[in-house]
Amino acid sequence: MKILLIQLKQIGDVLMTTPALRALRKKHPGAEIHFLTQKPSNQIFEFNPFVDRVIDFPTKSDFRERLGFIESLRKEKYDVAIDFLGLPKTALLTKLIGAKKRIGFKKFGRSLFYTERVFASDENLYSVEHKIQLLRSLGVHSTDFQLDFFYGNQDLSKAQAILQDLHPKKIGPLISISPVSRQAYKVWPAENFAVTADYLIDKYQADILFLWGPNEYGFIKAVKDKMKNQPLGDYDIPTIRETAALLKLVDLHIGNDNGPMHFAIAVKTPSVAVFGRPKLSNWTPPESKTHLAIEYDPGCKSNCVYPRCELQCLTGVEISKVIELADLSLNQQFMISSELKLKSANI
Repeated sequence: MKILLIQLKQIGDVLMTTPALRALRKKHPGAEIHFLTQKPSNQIFEFNPFVDRVIDFPTKSDFRERLGFIESLRKEKYDVAIDFLGLPKTALLTKLIGAKKRIGFKKFGRSLFYTERVFASDENLYSVEHKIQLLRSLGVHSTDFQLDFFYGNQDLSKAQAILQDLHPKKIGPLISISPVSRQAYKVWPAENFAVTADYLIDKYQADILFLWGPNEYGFIKAVKDKMKNQPLGDYDIPTIRETAALLKLVDLHIGNDNGPMHFAIAVKTPSVAVFGRPKLSNWTPPESKTHLAIEYDPGCKSNCVYPRCELQCLTGVEISKVIELADLSLNQQFMISSELKLKSANI
């Protein structure tokens, strides 16, 4: 069986498909599995053992090049195409490439391109579970929602080199903060992040490592300008795999609902996420004691009118509540570390 999985963007959404990919490989170990995505999300799969080939979707191409790309996919003769994204263009693509079985969610204007239409059972589901539902007709069922983001030794070496150059004090915890997002409805105010960072430095003597990507440094500067303490310095922007490796090396990650939040979840680093318009139930592991999140509902989250609002869902998230979650996470880690040391001493 030859299977094509489709999820072009965003990085977080692509990561949400990795548990489905892993479950599919476990159920069909002999299948040839290809994944169609677009840069830079292709980095997520370079070291992933569950996929045989990663195909880059041509984001900048003319009509003739697009036709050539579609023809190249037709030659693969896929038995199954699974459209995780569900855009009109990806739904149409499943039809054009000639896959015998075409699976997607039941949506207006798209369902006619699929041979199997899956009805999403609950709008409050974690996105991972939502995507796994598409695989039911292939006999795939899973409750293992752990995200996968594999990186190479060179990525880890780069992350270690970045930290070495920044010279953290290593007295308290190393905490990463990502106050960035290209969506205004996900950006918690810079002054709130500044107060949070200062608190962590004052109380825990924490080293604060800011994370950002291309064209995002303005978010970092806005926070630094409002801080009274000094965080770690700047560095060259790493790849997303190197960023995942950096997150593996920190003790706690705090940030907006964005890519680094999902990276932290994937590499099993404790996290605290601030949510605005999106529902945290859709984007955080259910009932997790490691990956904590907070949201504020002014009464309109289920009937959002953005951009005709003042984003009270974001401004209503209290700094004290975020600090409370950070304290909880750090205290949990201290307790676990103390218990491990005690057990080691008893042995």
